Amino acid sequence: MIVKNEAAHLENCLNSVHSLVSEMIIGDTGSEDGSTDIARRFGAHVVPVKWEQDFAKARNAVLEQAACSWILVLDADEEAVDWDPLKLEKLLSVRNAYGYYMQMVSYVGEADSREFITDNVCRLFRNDPRIRFRGRIHEEVSQSILELPDSKLLFSNLKLHHYGYLQSEINKKDKSKRNQSIIQKALEDDPQDFMMQYALATEYFQMEEYEEAVNILLPLLDNKEAGLGHVSDLYLKAAYCLYMLRDDKHASVVIQKGLSHYGDFSDLYELQAQLLQRQDKTMDAYKTLQTSLRIGDVSSIYSSSSGSGTYRTHYLAGRLCERLLNFQGASDHYEQSLSFRPDYMPAWVEFVAVELLMERSFRLTNFIAKHPESINQKQLSVLIPSVLNARAVELLKFLLFGSECGRFTLAPLLKILYLFQNDEDEHAHHKLRELLRESPCDQKLVIYLWASAWKRLDMKDARNIAGLLARGPLASVQQRLEGENKQILSSSDLSLVLQIFIQVGAWDAVVILYRETCCELCWTNIPLLLLSGLSQAPAYIKKELCTIYENQHREKPPQNTANYKELLVFTWLALSCGTILNVPSSIALPSDHCMAYAGTAYCQLAKAAFYQRLPCEFPDLRWILRASYAADS
Repeated sequence: MIVKNEAAHLENCLNSVHSLVSEMIIGDTGSEDGSTDIARRFGAHVVPVKWEQDFAKARNAVLEQAACSWILVLDADEEAVDWDPLKLEKLLSVRNAYGYYMQMVSYVGEADSREFITDNVCRLFRNDPRIRFRGRIHEEVSQSILELPDSKLLFSNLKLHHYGYLQSEINKKDKSKRNQSIIQKALEDDPQDFMMQYALATEYFQMEEYEEAVNILLPLLDNKEAGLGHVSDLYLKAAYCLYMLRDDKHASVVIQKGLSHYGDFSDLYELQAQLLQRQDKTMDAYKTLQTSLRIGDVSSIYSSSSGSGTYRTHYLAGRLCERLLNFQGASDHYEQSLSFRPDYMPAWVEFVAVELLMERSFRLTNFIAKHPESINQKQLSVLIPSVLNARAVELLKFLLFGSECGRFTLAPLLKILYLFQNDEDEHAHHKLRELLRESPCDQKLVIYLWASAWKRLDMKDARNIAGLLARGPLASVQQRLEGENKQILSSSDLSLVLQIFIQVGAWDAVVILYRETCCELCWTNIPLLLLSGLSQAPAYIKKELCTIYENQHREKPPQNTANYKELLVFTWLALSCGTILNVPSSIALPSDHCMAYAGTAYCQLAKAAFYQRLPCEFPDLRWILRASYAADS
């Protein structure tokens, strides 16, 4: 190893290999943080090495000290993962094997994202004076091994985890500035050095300076044969740069050329699909993602990014299915994504939303039962509000049981909300007051207690509770609901109150809220799953809400996108209680937005279905609503 000020990582690195090696030789280039003390504690031989802006030179100086027959090279921010000593010994006994590639898993972005890129690097090789590192930076020994007569450079299933590309590490060490300085000096000596040009392009790529990167990458593709190592990565990086620069035509050409050489490169197919999606070729994009999925994980042979061909590609396929209104296919893809990585948040968010929207909470229950150890607090922070909004009582019961068994931790309030959603109101109200006595400053508890009073239509109690938050919006809402205040209320405050009312089942209060604030309450701004919860209200409540909507729009038909989405919402509500909306049927449609046509058409289809004049089924309105919400985001 060569190190400088690596005390934060060195111990973990040496711990991962100390039982596998016979000696440790560490070249120190000027540490001032105790790195050498940590190295000596592991019995390492520490060699001072003069730093001359040349990684290969420094590594080769340390190699001169090695006495054993095989050499393993690591950086301090790397760790060997699950290496089996017996399998390692077997690798070292292969005749004519002079070195082994191993998979480098480099974590990127924020540490908790667990996203990574992979590459194959030769870090295990024979102690032979002819095998030496080359390159001032991104130095490697593979070329010197390949030049030896009758030598074999083989692939292994050994893995290294690398943490130096995490954003926190890059910021702390300012690696980009250091790397660019070394690369520029090397290019001054040899402007045609392929590896240094590739390294400089990679630095620009990592800094998201795509124009500078692609200006280097494209000439490299033109001048090098496709069989050369790193070229598959050149195609991927060049195509991605062009994609980010919105040069779709040129990006497509580069992708096609890359696939002609590397037809099993799932990352390239995935990028091609994203390009097709941007061109509104949704079905072609979906078919391309299916090709990527058939190929699967190629990280053992290509420089690839985490989830390509597996969980990320399934997630992207699910999003495309939604655009194609194939929501069953979307749900299946999200579940497949989570089968590869149960904590993948993008897929989890959509899977939860789709299953609860379609009132299929049993699929979520089954998934959690299969993967109880993987459900973390981040996932619960998405799941719990969704379950409460959709009033998925059976799933909430299952979660509470899991909490009692110690599988995860849930707030005591959830058990109370479960009682409310089962209409055990007196018990819930009593428990809520007990909890508030323990935490008198918890405003969330006060708001739910207030909603509980409204569910019982106890105006005196509601007024007294609202007084506890006299300086907040709750008091203003209370006054407005009692007809004492005509002050305009914010849409966010009204949406919050509506959410709390629906969660506790204060249905009469929902009607009063809409009647008093119909000009301000924007139904299209509330979470879609809250509409699922509202659909569980008694039929007379939903009919009353539809009547208020009809009265509001009898003389004022929809005029903009939000109005037409609201028309969809109330058409759905009317369908769920077996009635129709009496709103103007002759509506002037703006020609530039499909939502106007969707809203109008669906309202008319609902009328036709109501009067039994529609001979065939038409799509579930919940999907149309979800598609409209997705289009906005």
